Amino acid sequence: MIDDPKDGPLRRITRHWNHFCFGLFSIVGGLYVWFHQVYLDDPRVTPPPPPPRIEHIIFGFADDWWFALLLILSGGLILAGVMFYSRRLRDWGMVALSPAVGALTIAFMVRGLFDARFNLTWVFAMLVLVLLIGTLMRGDHGEH
Repeated sequence: MIDDPKDGPLRRITRHWNHFCFGLFSIVGGLYVWFHQVYLDDPRVTPPPPPPRIEHIIFGFADDWWFALLLILSGGLILAGVMFYSRRLRDWGMVALSPAVGALTIAFMVRGLFDARFNLTWVFAMLVLVLLIGTLMRGDHGEH
């Protein structure tokens, strides 16, 4: 199925549903981090005692402004690719998002498995990473 530039926005979204969801939720996640920077240092999120220094180094990026910006820009590229029928923009956005999701998965896996605090974030981050890689591998076979 080849994209038709005359299709409306809803048709574009449904045709590239996975990309649309990755783009939208990357922006939402990025905005959340942007407006809640250093939230992982809050005792309501990470109860005492504070995590060991090495653990903080591994997952400390997840609530920084630059990480939020990476999520927002990646999501924006993906959404622009969906709306403007640009496979290149969708792919670039997904490739830019991949290391961010991979880093989140590793960071929260370390935090979830090697820390006494109960945390399932790493499980869902791993799911997102696997789905993202699957979407990248499958590609858009109907486009030329």
